[in-house]
Amino acid sequence: MIKFKLFINKDEETEYLNEMAGKGYAMKGFAMGFYTFENCRPGEYIYQVDITEGLFRVSGDYRDFMREMGVEIVCLWGPWVILRKRAEEGPFEVYTDAESRIALYRRIRRMFLWAFGMIFLCSFSAWSLLFQYPEDIFSRGLVGTYIVILAVMLRAVWQCSWRIRELERQSR
Repeated sequence: MIKFKLFINKDEETEYLNEMAGKGYAMKGFAMGFYTFENCRPGEYIYQVDITEGLFRVSGDYRDFMREMGVEIVCLWGPWVILRKRAEEGPFEVYTDAESRIALYRRIRRMFLWAFGMIFLCSFSAWSLLFQYPEDIFSRGLVGTYIVILAVMLRAVWQCSWRIRELERQSR
C-alpha cells in the first residue's frame, strides 16, 4: 500500500507510523512524501524518527549501535532516518534523557532555520517579478507559494522551540 503524507514534525510522523503499525501496516520505504507499507501483525513494530548529521547517510558507528539495540534502519531521506524495532523486544526510544532530546530538537530547529534562510533569499527573485509585473498571475502565485513555504518553516521552528522549552522545564 502506498500513502502520501507530508510531515515537518518528527513527533507527528512517529505517531503516524506507529498508528499504521498498530493497524497492521509496516513501513518499508519512503520517497518525497510517499510512504510504502506492507502487511504485518498489528503492533508488530515500534517506529522512531531520528535526524542525522549528514544527508542520506549514517555513520558506521550509528549503524552498529542500532544493530546492537535490535533496531532496523528502515529508510534514509535527507537528514531523516526512520527506525523500527519489534514491539515484543520492549519499549523503543532513541533519546531517553532530557539533555539528548533537547540537543535533538536544537539540531532540527537549526536545520529548519537554515532552510528558512535559503528559501527567504530565493524568494527575492519572486518579489522582484511581482514589483515589475504586479498584475501577472504567475508572479503573484510564486510569491504566494514562497509565503506559504516560509510560514511552514517558521511553524516548524516554533514547534521545535516550544518542545525545547517544555523539555527544559521538565528537566529542572
